[in-house]
Amino acid sequence: MQVRTLCVLGKTDALDAQSKMLTYSTHDVVLVGSTSDMNEVGPLIRSARPDLVLYDPAIDEGEMLVRWRTEMGLMPVLVCWSREPTYAVLAFEAGAVHYLMDRCSTEDLYSALDRCARRIARYSYAMQLREPIPEAPYQANVIALPVTSGIEIRPREQIVHLHGEGNYTRVIFERDPALLLSRTIGEYEVILQRSGFLRVHRSNLVNLLHVRKVVRGKTARILMSNGDEIDVSERYRDVLFEALNVVRRR
Repeated sequence: MQVRTLCVLGKTDALDAQSKMLTYSTHDVVLVGSTSDMNEVGPLIRSARPDLVLYDPAIDEGEMLVRWRTEMGLMPVLVCWSREPTYAVLAFEAGAVHYLMDRCSTEDLYSALDRCARRIARYSYAMQLREPIPEAPYQANVIALPVTSGIEIRPREQIVHLHGEGNYTRVIFERDPALLLSRTIGEYEVILQRSGFLRVHRSNLVNLLHVRKVVRGKTARILMSNGDEIDVSERYRDVLFEALNVVRRR
């Protein structure tokens, strides 16, 4: 999943954060802007539309935290990064999902990014459920699949899952034979994530409409409507369970 990130940090902290994010591979972190000028933050959020804002409240003595819930709401996700612990309570009251201390470890930043990705995925999925697909004079609920002879147009609900095979992706249908396409699974994740498809493994993207059962075990698996069983990587498990509204055991 792509995580569009805006850094509102001092120069040294911004460079440190960006250096650490370069080695993060669970999700695709894209830097859409960086500033330490609070007058630029609002315009940058409106123009760049980040999913995540990394912010040091010491820059403006926490003023943005006071306004955050009213002006921003749930999105973008807020993570604070500061050497000053005094803003922690104010940060969590503003809805920040993490408070990283200055010079935090790479593992701490990765943990914060994982939590942010889960929050972003949950919010995106909730918005899809709330927003009805507008009616159109054509079949809008379709997916275009480029093949050597042209472009295959298939209804979204006919696709059960996609399996990455290096630089190729195999598309598995409910009834028809599979198609092998010359694009990576990552490219299809970007295209299909707003159409009810979710990445559950480095090599697998599933249509949530076709998930029939979650099989618990050392490695979680899901049973698809066509009988295929697909492993779920630990890094994607929480996002999947949230998307399926799975009630966790206490």
